[in-house]
Amino acid sequence: MRKDRRIWFVLGLIILFGGLNLTILLSHLSRAIGVLMIIAGLAVVLWATEEKTPAAALPSAARPLEAAPPSVATPPAARKRAPRPKKKTLASNLINLLTLDGILKPYLPIFGILIIAVLIMFNALVSRSTYLGSNDFVVMLLAGVLLLYNYVPRKYRVERDFALLFSVFLFAILVLPTTIYALAAGGDVDTNSRLTYYLLSVPTVMLVNLFGIPAVTPGYNPGLGDFAYNYIEVPGPDGNIIPVSIGISCAGLYSVAIFISAFIAFVAVEYNRFDRKVVKLLALGIFLAWVANIIRMAIIIAVGRYHGWSAMEWTHNNIGEIIFMLWIAIFWLILFKYLGVLDDLGGDKSIPGGAKSAAGSKESKNEEGKDERRGRKGEEKAKGRGDCEICQSPLSLSIPAHRCKCGRIYHRECIADAKNCPACHRAFPKK
Repeated sequence: MRKDRRIWFVLGLIILFGGLNLTILLSHLSRAIGVLMIIAGLAVVLWATEEKTPAAALPSAARPLEAAPPSVATPPAARKRAPRPKKKTLASNLINLLTLDGILKPYLPIFGILIIAVLIMFNALVSRSTYLGSNDFVVMLLAGVLLLYNYVPRKYRVERDFALLFSVFLFAILVLPTTIYALAAGGDVDTNSRLTYYLLSVPTVMLVNLFGIPAVTPGYNPGLGDFAYNYIEVPGPDGNIIPVSIGISCAGLYSVAIFISAFIAFVAVEYNRFDRKVVKLLALGIFLAWVANIIRMAIIIAVGRYHGWSAMEWTHNNIGEIIFMLWIAIFWLILFKYLGVLDDLGGDKSIPGGAKSAAGSKESKNEEGKDERRGRKGEEKAKGRGDCEICQSPLSLSIPAHRCKCGRIYHRECIADAKNCPACHRAFPKK
């Protein structure tokens, strides 16, 4: 990725997920704005990651030959490329599992049409409502991805797989559990629980109390004559009590579901396994979502305390989207920094400046100049989504890679057990 487009990439992601949150959440803002944000965010992301097809991405027959330096000339027999094992990511494995090793892929559009038909029948016969709620939009998103999946150009296969997995995970995490609960309980998900009390009501009250706002969460609502764990009271500017009830959209369920689905889908398309680093980042993201929701509710209560009910209602209807986008921005910047997503591939700063041969002989200044030019060429390749010279699978923006002095780019995992570059036979730096 070009350095001048990195900030645009992050901005595109923020706009994209902000639009998803607006569209899926029962937001008081227009869902048309959410759809426009999704389109704009997706366009910015695709533009930021768009590169000219690098030489490494061309078929071997069409790829220009690069002569190895004279001092490390490659024997003719060694120039033949041995069969490479195909590298797979978690996304490819998951999609193969979902499609029965690709057998069902040609029928994905049909499944999309069937999902839309089931949604229409469910709303007509079960819900008996024409109103499109949050779950309906998630289902329509999944159906749309299935309809378009096979028609997305191959150069966008990473984005295509991300969209498929994101919609599948969001459906599994959000729609299935809430629908099953609603059918079993005969109503929507109830936030009046001890979980809401200890995770949201109490922390929110404690936070506003720190700033001198006398809010309370009594647990028992005299007006209802029953326990209300999702209930907060705050005195308004005129001294009258303003009741605040935490509904399902205020509880942060949708925002956390969007985050978890996006994070798992991102990891799946970029990595071939889950490790401790990924688990730590997932935990950090959920924690940030919880903190952001506490801050959002604290701001709403503070506005009600000093400006009254009308101002509090406006803040409730609009401030959530801004806070959601802020915490999404903070998390994804941490993610990119921690995993090196925005770093140029092959930019391994631990590589010694001058690679030496096994015999330890010094190369001439002229040869070093050639190596430097080849290195710059390799860096230009790495900025695109070329292929690893060993496994022939695409280089990712986040999977660690290594650039040899000859300009070849390899996944670090592919050269984990190798001592020398397969192309020029230079020794790799010791770990």
